[in-house]
Amino acid sequence: MDSLLADIHSRNDWPTGRVLVIAATYNERENIAAVIEKVLAMSSDLQVLIVDDSSPDGTGEIALQAAEENSRAHVLVRRGRRGLGSAILEGFLVAKSRGFAVAVNMDCDFSHDPADIPRLLAALEPAGGRPADVAVGSRRVRGGRVVGWPLSRHVASWLVCSFTRFVLWVPVRDASSGFRAVQLNVFDKISGPFSQGYAFQEDLLHRIHRVGGRLVEVPVTFTDRERGKSKADFAESIRSIGELLRLAKKTWLW
Repeated sequence: MDSLLADIHSRNDWPTGRVLVIAATYNERENIAAVIEKVLAMSSDLQVLIVDDSSPDGTGEIALQAAEENSRAHVLVRRGRRGLGSAILEGFLVAKSRGFAVAVNMDCDFSHDPADIPRLLAALEPAGGRPADVAVGSRRVRGGRVVGWPLSRHVASWLVCSFTRFVLWVPVRDASSGFRAVQLNVFDKISGPFSQGYAFQEDLLHRIHRVGGRLVEVPVTFTDRERGKSKADFAESIRSIGELLRLAKKTWLW
């Protein structure tokens, strides 16, 4: 492959670690540096991986500079916009290949509060309780809420989450939440191909539940972004609906 078209990786000498926080980005230059800084400030045990799809606004370059300055920050700039789902999945697989036990996925626009990461991690392995495979940062359980959404987004989110719960039989109330901690050994039990777009969130929970994985929800406050613009568009919404319908077909025919 022409080197000009190859993916770009930050330094290869990663410290040994247990938890990797993953954020998939596209045009997040207004948020990226602050998100990396706040995540790493939460604990010296956390590392962060930014998976950027060649953002034209320079998000990848800012992240690469942060990785030069902090050995716990890592970056993969992928050539071409390949989709949110594929970015998250690649982040999970990188984490597993690097020997991490847990990955935390979050958005890079401060809609997910890095201060909630310890609560997600605690829910995976509660003291005296049953361990879980996935802890979902949920807007739809008692104590969870959304700040700043218009009615249209509330309706769309409710429809997707209801479809996933009652048609796909996934026993969570907020299957579309992108804020979640995942035990990476669960990938030894599931295989793709996975949905490449926004429906990846529901698809992953669906597959983990089908193999007997345990899913738990942790209440969080989701605050709509203050800087930058949402990457979800009408075309992506249509693709996601199609992917959910295909999952439904598999669910009812298996």
